[in-house]
Amino acid sequence: MFETFAKSFTPSSRESAASRNTPDDAVPILQNLFETYGGTTFEGGLYRVHDVASSREASEAAAFAFPALKAPLLCFGFDWLGRQFALDFRRGSAEKPGVVLLEPGTGEALEVPVAFSDFHDYALFRYRDSCLFPEALEDWCAGGGPAPEFNQCIGYKTPLFLGGSDDESNLELTDIDVYWSIMGQLIVATRDLPDGASISSLGIGN
Repeated sequence: MFETFAKSFTPSSRESAASRNTPDDAVPILQNLFETYGGTTFEGGLYRVHDVASSREASEAAAFAFPALKAPLLCFGFDWLGRQFALDFRRGSAEKPGVVLLEPGTGEALEVPVAFSDFHDYALFRYRDSCLFPEALEDWCAGGGPAPEFNQCIGYKTPLFLGGSDDESNLELTDIDVYWSIMGQLIVATRDLPDGASISSLGIGN
């Protein structure tokens, strides 16, 4: 496992061992991934693999923002836009679950058409461009934008589901936990509104 992934993705940095939980604390199906790559940033922030602690925090944020999935959400990786890749136990089996992509900027949960066992060595290799948008990250950095560190992402100032534009002028470097907290609250607050509804104000908690 991870042979093709290792040849295709170059590590940029890894969180210190002191900041990572031991693999024994991981969900069994994720233990090998976290033991091998937990806390690692690849290709200047293009893709990151969670460690146990960041996975737990991301999974809680994802469950809040996407309660309709009604299944344990276990986030194992995330990209430069702050989008989370999570195990999808609604598809496949307990030993071979599917993968779902959770997009905070659009409020969408998209099924990735591969099992978790094929995600890193097949999906990220064959569909790298459509999964991770590397050219857009290159454009962001070429324009002077900083590459995100492990705890950061390039997020939308105004989410697309609230009419934000899908271009660099609407992007900014931000803390990923703060970004998910704000976007999660906005997703929940606007989920049942009809298309085109006027929004005068929204209350966002801390």
